[in-house]
Amino acid sequence: MRKLHRLLFLFTASLLLGALISTAPAYACPAVNGIPDFNCDGKVEISVIGDSLVAGFGDTKNQNKGGYITRAQTKLRAVKFNNLGVLGLRTRELLLLLRDSFKRSKNPELSASLKRSDIIILDLGRNDRWLFGPPIETFRNLKRAATQLKRYTKDATGLSPLVVTAVLMLPNRGSQGPWVKELNGYILRGNTLQDPSDLRFDLVSKRLLSKDQIHPTSQGYTALSQTFTTYLTKKLPKRMRQLRPDSDKDGLSDVYESLRFGTDPSLPDTDGDGKLDGEEVFETGTDPLSFD
Repeated sequence: MRKLHRLLFLFTASLLLGALISTAPAYACPAVNGIPDFNCDGKVEISVIGDSLVAGFGDTKNQNKGGYITRAQTKLRAVKFNNLGVLGLRTRELLLLLRDSFKRSKNPELSASLKRSDIIILDLGRNDRWLFGPPIETFRNLKRAATQLKRYTKDATGLSPLVVTAVLMLPNRGSQGPWVKELNGYILRGNTLQDPSDLRFDLVSKRLLSKDQIHPTSQGYTALSQTFTTYLTKKLPKRMRQLRPDSDKDGLSDVYESLRFGTDPSLPDTDGDGKLDGEEVFETGTDPLSFD
């Protein structure tokens, strides 16, 4: 009789498990406000590094600060955003800033924010125009910055964030406009699965620039925010399916099953108790390695 009960239990569990697998998310680890949890820690944190446009200069609705980051935070309340905009920041300075923060511990708050981040956005380069170097040099600095961010964070935490290079909103002042347009061409052509550069701020109308023809008006920042949040909630989930596959459809990314949770990436229910590994980690709080 006990054997019969055991067989019935296993049969019922297999049916339930099959149903759970069929409804498992298309990408692993629960999304937050529709944004993939890239490092699979149960929360989503996004840092945006940039210049005065990221800081929100010209956003009269918010006292010249906040910009599209503040608007994104208002819309996606469960996500933590870090606005790391620095007025006048150039790519060379960013490379030094990252080195000093991670290697020399000169800015522990900055390095801590970046280490926690699932996604880091680079939205800068326009100020390099006034160094009178070619756009290709700025593009190379952006690539170096993305590489450094991934290497430094992986060395510190064992994990790398997704680093996205934004295609810049076009200014409309003198020679800066054509220069940034050329830079954007390099950024777009450098787009890859591992190193995305398809956040298209360049599609926001220049009619939404303020009188200085560089910084957006409050309406412009609202338009940038719409582009930003759409990218995070629509494009990134598709990328997540490729970058963080979940072979056994248990709700945990393959890369984190052994790295963080000790579960088997080829078994949806490592401990055989009828509950998906991801369900135990993120919903019931039970041990996916212990039959319960």
